[in-house]
Amino acid sequence: MSRSLPAVLAWHQRHYPLLRAPDIYKLVHQSTYGPGHMISSAAAAHKVLACELAALQVRSPKDKGRSQEELAVEPIDPDGRLVRVNLRPFVRAAEVSSKKSECRRQNGGAEWLVEAMVESARRVKGSPDQMKRRLAAAVSWCSTNLPRQAGELERLAARAEESGYPAFHHSSAYNRAYRPAYRVVLRTCLNPMLRLNHNGRTKREVGDEKLECRAGSGTSDV
Repeated sequence: MSRSLPAVLAWHQRHYPLLRAPDIYKLVHQSTYGPGHMISSAAAAHKVLACELAALQVRSPKDKGRSQEELAVEPIDPDGRLVRVNLRPFVRAAEVSSKKSECRRQNGGAEWLVEAMVESARRVKGSPDQMKRRLAAAVSWCSTNLPRQAGELERLAARAEESGYPAFHHSSAYNRAYRPAYRVVLRTCLNPMLRLNHNGRTKREVGDEKLECRAGSGTSDV
């Protein structure tokens, strides 16, 4: 479902009140360029993801709380094409399917998510012009909604433009408060086993359906 960039930013402000300029930049970068900067190879992406999923299975009380609070899928893209898949609900959903074999529970999810990332990286080709327009729109939104972040985001955008818009990390405040753990993929590349119920939380369905990526439609200037 398409929505405006201000609507996407407002959604994240509601869910993540400690949103800062680097976090907004990261969101805009992901919505423009997708997961390409994370994919050096499918094998490397799988290894990193498998390690992160294993670490999340040994959860602290904070992680357990986040797992219950987080939505499985979050919007990041004004076009509605790209989403963040949160890993804690992803792990929780795998644990629900405890009757599956150990190999299936630990590795099957990683395989489809890596496949989705690789396919998304192949198909999403953002441009510096689009990134510049979206950052300008984000600065304008911050001026009204997060005025203390507007100047910092504007300076960050200017520095990034000189460097070809590299990917940046989340802010330290965001990392401490929310412990982000997710991957960015095309919505059409979501595995059929991952469904959302009426309030957006994870639903697992029995079956061995294969990943299907359908062509997305529509683009926007911001």
